[in-house]
Amino acid sequence: MNQYELIQHAWTLTEAIEAAVAAEDWVKAAELTQARTPLVMQIGAEQSADALVIIRKIQASIESMMSQVQEANVLLSTGYRLAMDKANAAGRYHQAARF
Repeated sequence: MNQYELIQHAWTLTEAIEAAVAAEDWVKAAELTQARTPLVMQIGAEQSADALVIIRKIQASIESMMSQVQEANVLLSTGYRLAMDKANAAGRYHQAARF
């Protein structure tokens, strides 16, 4: 695969990652990111102007998605903590009710 095809494939995966993030399908987003990472690591320093446009789009997408992922992580963590607190409270109520 030549460099331009490599970059095009990385962009296709980036678009799929964006769709997974938009759908909050974190498992799919992670799988796609793992597939894209080796491709991005193979991109050489010298690129055509067209390739650089795509590379910049990939970089902008990564930055945008990182903020979305961080926000989702906070929401999921908060929800998890609330659910655990409720489960613990229910367990304590159940124990108290038995005595």
